[in-house]
Amino acid sequence: MNKAKVTRIFKSIQGEGKYAGVLQTFVRFYGCNLYCSYCDTKITRYVQYGVERLTEEIRSPRYRTGWLSLTGGEPLCQVTFLEKFLPYIAPHKFKVYLETNSTRPAALKKVVRWCDVISCDLKLPSALKKRSLWPKHEEFFSIAKRKEVFFKVVITPNTVFSEIKRIARFMKDKNKYTVYLQPDFSSMNKKLVAHILMYAEYLSGQNIDARVVPQIHKFLKIR
Repeated sequence: MNKAKVTRIFKSIQGEGKYAGVLQTFVRFYGCNLYCSYCDTKITRYVQYGVERLTEEIRSPRYRTGWLSLTGGEPLCQVTFLEKFLPYIAPHKFKVYLETNSTRPAALKKVVRWCDVISCDLKLPSALKKRSLWPKHEEFFSIAKRKEVFFKVVITPNTVFSEIKRIARFMKDKNKYTVYLQPDFSSMNKKLVAHILMYAEYLSGQNIDARVVPQIHKFLKIR
């Protein structure tokens, strides 16, 4: 049976975006298809789990909550496993929360029916040092919108205003959705906070629901 590479299973509050503060069961998958400058999960070790063993873990009293957060890395890099795992756990009534870099639409299409909430990261070129990913994000959203969706953008000291304008263009036809601006915690200072507040004001002026929400688990010094 196909196995997943998992770096950690834990229970904690969701620290980012719309559901910040909600207690969730986290499965952190190993590996990612991108290399972001602000990545805080540069992990080299993992344990392999089959469907049944992983199900037993997340259902145990040690980890069980009403929510299951699939995070990474990039969970959709292991979509072959998720195609088996998500239908298998469906009877256990978890609310499935997918945290993704929203660049793998073909993979999402295979498992979207089993997801409840999709947290879509929008990746800025300044954080990737590569070409724009906006076409991939658009294609991904065309599938994700079947479910509850919100967007999240990490703002770093390298973020430039032209990228904020590009976010505005992306969000122009998505006015019922929210975009969460998240400061890069490793670079947090007064200048970065001033910039992110300015960016939020600009986006709000474009009739976009833009909110500034830092990683609250980092402030609390928990996982």
